Amino acid sequence: MDVTRAWDLDDRAFSPGWQRRESTRRRPSVDYRGQVAVVTGASAGLGRQLVMDLARAGALVISLARREEPLRALVAEVRAWSPESKYRVCDLAEAGAFVTELEQIESEFGRIDLLFNVAGIGGIMRTEPLTSGALDLIMEVNFFAPVRGMLTVLPGMRRRRSGAIANVSSDDARAPGPGAADYAASKAALSAATESLAYATSSDGVYLHVVYPGWMPTEMGLKAVREGGMRSPPRLVRHSAMEVSALVLDRMYDPRVEINTAALPLVAPLLRSLAPRIYQRMRAAG
Repeated sequence: MDVTRAWDLDDRAFSPGWQRRESTRRRPSVDYRGQVAVVTGASAGLGRQLVMDLARAGALVISLARREEPLRALVAEVRAWSPESKYRVCDLAEAGAFVTELEQIESEFGRIDLLFNVAGIGGIMRTEPLTSGALDLIMEVNFFAPVRGMLTVLPGMRRRRSGAIANVSSDDARAPGPGAADYAASKAALSAATESLAYATSSDGVYLHVVYPGWMPTEMGLKAVREGGMRSPPRLVRHSAMEVSALVLDRMYDPRVEINTAALPLVAPLLRSLAPRIYQRMRAAG
């Protein structure tokens, strides 16, 4: 299917075999009942799906995003499974405000067991020079906010010797292409910070994960193809938010840092090292 001709289709249509997988879908291997989870970027896409799946699994979920109306509708729906779930309006462009929200949530509920840093911006190929203002915004939302969020909740998690954090990165972080240097840099920084911190936290029973979700037909993913100069992604790296959420929840608290939805992007860094000219021509061609 050509994604450029299917803007109005449900995201499940972009993932081969989704019907079979959904019909045999099982509960996550982790017991989420009673856990307090915070999800950013919760108003749409993967963030929204994670909220839904966590609530169904029995977690108390606090949903964060900029847009209040989608948040209100989401929480009204998930309260059928998780009556105490709530939402907070928060713009991660103000990392300090995010930290304050997390501190207030910890004070209200006594702890945060799970943090899912899903919110992000960018990924659009630029046709004009990058400005320092645009770079500042991308780094604030994609790097500084999630890292400061981690640093805020980690002391409590380490003290309780239990907790997990999932930070959504991008394949552009490990194999950047042309035209979106700010986005690739912000995600690479997030991946590196997460992996580095994971060495110190795993001995305390706290697990940090970097999620490489591939391409999803979310609002952000579709915009990148429709307006951002991104070519239709290979079928092997397309996944629905439903599939990515299921994988992430199944892999939380796993000793492995990376959560990869597809094997194909793992080949790119190897090809870059072994055949750099071929790699660069391929990436330049999109």
